[in-house]
Amino acid sequence: MATALLGTGSVAGCLARGQEATETEASTGCLDDWLADANGYEGVIERYGDGDEPTVTVGDSLGTDHGDAAFGPAGVRVPPGTTVTWEWSGHGDPANVVALGDSFDSGDPVAIHGHTFTHRFEDRGTYRYVSEPSRDEGMRGVVVVADPPSSDYPAVDAWLADVEIYDGTVVDWRDYPSPIVTVGSAEGESEFTFSPPAARVSTGTTVRWVWTGGPHQIAFEDADIGSAVETKPGVQFEHTFEEPGVYRYACAPHHTLGAKGAIVVE
Repeated sequence: MATALLGTGSVAGCLARGQEATETEASTGCLDDWLADANGYEGVIERYGDGDEPTVTVGDSLGTDHGDAAFGPAGVRVPPGTTVTWEWSGHGDPANVVALGDSFDSGDPVAIHGHTFTHRFEDRGTYRYVSEPSRDEGMRGVVVVADPPSSDYPAVDAWLADVEIYDGTVVDWRDYPSPIVTVGSAEGESEFTFSPPAARVSTGTTVRWVWTGGPHQIAFEDADIGSAVETKPGVQFEHTFEEPGVYRYACAPHHTLGAKGAIVVE
């Protein structure tokens, strides 16, 4: 996946898919190395768009063998100017949120349900942090601050800003009479994806959506177009686009998981 570097340094082959490195990050260690020992990390840095307000749980019990000594999610990627909130679950030992390099610090460890700490990230970069009492036990996380992917279609970029596999590419299908979008693709970090997430077609093109399995439904935001919930593999929905425009759609059951796509008709 092609991305722009946040700084001048990069460590090829060792970053989480679609993520980026600052010069400092490149010189001090690989981001995947940092997250490999983070409790609850499953290979996904959750992406957020402009206007999102992500919350990270302090004392997250999701996972297998780390109890409550985890941040959930362990990694987030946000645009500059985003405020991230950490909220304590009240489970587990007292914990705090302390950045390496002292850019933010929540203070003394606590274990109070509903306690919160916020920090606004203005500058692009990679911000690694820990809970000091459980640092050596894997209670660590990261906030990556980077510009959202961009294309020539701002409406597409805004719609797909939190889609893990979207990198600003709008696949050109204008010469394809009947292109196929894969529904529930395992191409990205999540199975709840459309592949490709964005495509450009000519007027009169029939686009087909092929299910790989699992319950999915296509619902368009900009037109009265959509499918029922389908579970069987194979082509379960198709539509011929006669009018130019940007057509945004999502899998209704998995909308909040980033199951979104866009068709640009020209």
